[in-house]
Amino acid sequence: MKHLLFTGLLAMGVAGCSWLPSAEPVQSWTLEPAPAVAGQSVQVESLRVLRPQTPDLLNGRHMLVVPQGKPPSVYAGARWNSAIPELWRDQLISALQRDSRFSQISGDEVRLAADRVLVSRLDAFQTEYHQGVPTVVIRGHLQLVEANGRAILAETSLDLSRPADSSELADVVDAFSSLSAEMADVIKQWLLKETAK
Repeated sequence: MKHLLFTGLLAMGVAGCSWLPSAEPVQSWTLEPAPAVAGQSVQVESLRVLRPQTPDLLNGRHMLVVPQGKPPSVYAGARWNSAIPELWRDQLISALQRDSRFSQISGDEVRLAADRVLVSRLDAFQTEYHQGVPTVVIRGHLQLVEANGRAILAETSLDLSRPADSSELADVVDAFSSLSAEMADVIKQWLLKETAK
């Protein structure tokens, strides 16, 4: 369940963390796409998904880890394949486009017309240690906005977590893939509920 893209001449172990990145990444990691949903009629259409607002720590490609009782750090020698805001947006767009209940889904990299806009703030996309257990965490806030009048139609918060099988980076990325798929399901159910009102 892992996609591993080698960007250097030699792959190295990345179980350790460092306070400051000191070298170019040797491994670039991405997430598994969410499962497809087919055979159901369109219920939500014409939606643009914007890049989320993020704190500075989440603006880049570093894989953030927060050891219990210690300041944030990063996994040494590893990066996401794109900056976290784009990774999150693209993962969600892919999940919506792979679901037959959603149609005319676009992102903000191309300004296509849409009836509604999904605005978001991403507060956490990281590994945290909960009583010694590495746990991936996604926290944030979503707003469904009318594209023309900019009125807020609905809003909700996200606070999702999933323990990794081990502290090995491959297991952490697997947990992120699973949690991202769960996040997409939560957002899809919320959109289906709010647009049906």
